[in-house]
Amino acid sequence: MPTEVTPTGYRSEPRRADLDWLRVLGMLAVFLVHAAEPFNPWDTWHVQSALRSKWLGELVFFPAPWIMPLFMALAGEAAWLALRSRSPARYVRERLLRLGLPLVLGILVLVPPQVWVERRLQGRFDGSLLAFYPHFFDGIYPDGNFAWHNLWFLVFLLAFSLATAPLLARLRAPAGRRLLARLAAPCQGPAGLAWLVLPAVAIRILTATSAPGFPPLAYDWSNRGLLLPAFLWGFAVAAEPGFAAAVDRHWRPALAIAVAASVGLCAWAWPGDVLARLPAARSAGGVLLWGGYGCASWCWLVALLGGARRFLAHDGEALQRASGLVYPFYVLHHGVIVALAAAMVRRGADSAGLPAAFVGLAAASLAISVALCWVVAAWEPLRLVFGLRSRHRSVVREPVPLARDEL
Repeated sequence: MPTEVTPTGYRSEPRRADLDWLRVLGMLAVFLVHAAEPFNPWDTWHVQSALRSKWLGELVFFPAPWIMPLFMALAGEAAWLALRSRSPARYVRERLLRLGLPLVLGILVLVPPQVWVERRLQGRFDGSLLAFYPHFFDGIYPDGNFAWHNLWFLVFLLAFSLATAPLLARLRAPAGRRLLARLAAPCQGPAGLAWLVLPAVAIRILTATSAPGFPPLAYDWSNRGLLLPAFLWGFAVAAEPGFAAAVDRHWRPALAIAVAASVGLCAWAWPGDVLARLPAARSAGGVLLWGGYGCASWCWLVALLGGARRFLAHDGEALQRASGLVYPFYVLHHGVIVALAAAMVRRGADSAGLPAAFVGLAAASLAISVALCWVVAAWEPLRLVFGLRSRHRSVVREPVPLARDEL
């Protein structure tokens, strides 16, 4: 695989086909979840069709424990690869630019039309988008209008990237590498899966019982409490071969447990009234539910990372192109789905029946989102504001030193 060197002389992080596959497939899962939300009988989304389906509700519910922790773990692995070829200061500057700029753009340009569409459907506003824009800053969503919708993930990722930069830099040093090796050692034994999973179960129960409904940053912390551990764990798996070996050893039993836990959670959700039936967080039922949720989260992470390392190591130009568009696709697709779903509801297009409505919404949203991503990728100024690297970089065939301490 060629080594890529930017015009500044820094080597870009090497590509990992398994990580690219997980990004692309994970993004497809997120897209399908959002396309199914207008038909989800168990949740209140920005646009709601009169047609509801428990099966589409399960499609939304099934990846909920693990899909965003997976993206956070992939971001942690990417942080390790980035810090191999960058100083901590350069890493922070790049994260500020590549995460902060799309976040600001998205909040100020992409989210207001979505809130406007929602308020018009609710009868809370009857004017034009231009007339609505000043009201976008009236209060905090959902009671008010200011929101970041799906961009909440960028808020967390930017905060974690900046807050953990000193720690990650220390973990790159010899003492930090020795610490990671000691932490990885028990995870490689026969009981290693328990060492990997039980901390996540404990964190999920602790956050659910100690701070139910407490809303920092974007949503309640009990629902986001595994994101920072997932980010740090992704970094550790990439940095320490012992963690990678543990994932390789335990991913099959982790997959079995993950499937069983997810089947149990989906069976619990099937009767409906999910939010009304949630047990009290500090009850035995609450501990069982959130413990199972945390178990499903981390077992899926182990299973997906290990399974991808085993079966998804093959690379290709199409995969690289798709992986390169995941970021702008994530930023753009949500607004496309909201706009098309609103048009569908207003014009009664969902009267064609639920299968046709869902497939039509998903297909049209996918086509438009991909087309927009191609426009972004083709125009250099848009690449900058959507967090993509410049296309103007050279490629050499010989390996180069990654960092001064690796010479």
